[in-house]
Amino acid sequence: MTITSAYDEVADVYHETVDPDGVGLEDQTFDELVGEVRGLRVAAVACGQGRDARRLADLGADVVGIDASEAMLGHARRLEQEAPRGIEYVHDDAQELRRIDDASFDAVVCHMALMDIPELEPAVRSIARILKPGGWFAASIVHPCYKTPADGELIDHVDGSTRRITGRYFEEGPYDSKTRWAILPRVAYHRMLSTYINTLVAAGLPVVRMVEPVGERPVWQSVPGLLYFRCQKSEVVPPPL
Repeated sequence: MTITSAYDEVADVYHETVDPDGVGLEDQTFDELVGEVRGLRVAAVACGQGRDARRLADLGADVVGIDASEAMLGHARRLEQEAPRGIEYVHDDAQELRRIDDASFDAVVCHMALMDIPELEPAVRSIARILKPGGWFAASIVHPCYKTPADGELIDHVDGSTRRITGRYFEEGPYDSKTRWAILPRVAYHRMLSTYINTLVAAGLPVVRMVEPVGERPVWQSVPGLLYFRCQKSEVVPPPL
């Protein structure tokens, strides 16, 4: 099976924009959410060109980065050669993770990527499968309540304040997002918050913590633009509803 990704087409410009020097992810909320990872075997699923993988390795984890874009992994592997951290990179689809053994990781992270994966349910079940009993999963996404298929900003011409407006929240599936960062693929996948939570719980990954950080721009100080969450793998997977 040939594994491809929409990120293959934007890999070079993405890399040159977000982390050309290979410093790694700089995200305090991410660090606090994953906590102490020294000595843990951690999979960075949908790692792209490896920003989160490099951060996890710097925190002391034994890291395997996994992504469907060979072009993105090319940048990750080159940076690993230039500044070795012991990271292994694997070309695989997050929706299947065929090349990853069952129960082989203490933890899995997926930083800002679930909303770019076409099928959520198989990806979440694959993540649960590769986790050891008692393992945890941490992820971040664009906030599904405030970055919907129809969103934007409304300026109050009286006081100059900016408010976030959203619409089509109940329309799940792919959409062409004109408000996405220019270096990202235009197509994203919207799911309701309840869909995320219910899918995680059904896969045996109930949420134990959620964080909605305050952004830098004034409009993101009124509503959250991002959502972070951490799940703990259940001993028993609940039966389908």
